[in-house]
Amino acid sequence: MKKQWKPVDSRLNELMHEYSVSIEDLVERTGLPKQRINDYVSGFKSNMNIGTAMTFADAIGCSIEELYVWNFKERRQLFK
Repeated sequence: MKKQWKPVDSRLNELMHEYSVSIEDLVERTGLPKQRINDYVSGFKSNMNIGTAMTFADAIGCSIEELYVWNFKERRQLFK
């Protein structure tokens, strides 16, 4: 069986508090519009693409792995 990891929830808001990063800090560090950042922080927008996630992780100073709550499923591999 092979494990397949899947992000199930963003920890963006939690990590912002942990690393003392404000929305204004993220606007300045990422160049993203304030409303877009607010959408991610509030959970209104939850499907963050990998590029945006990496941008946030870099701006906060955390790893991309820390940015999410992860879950995994075991998948069977079939060989012929």
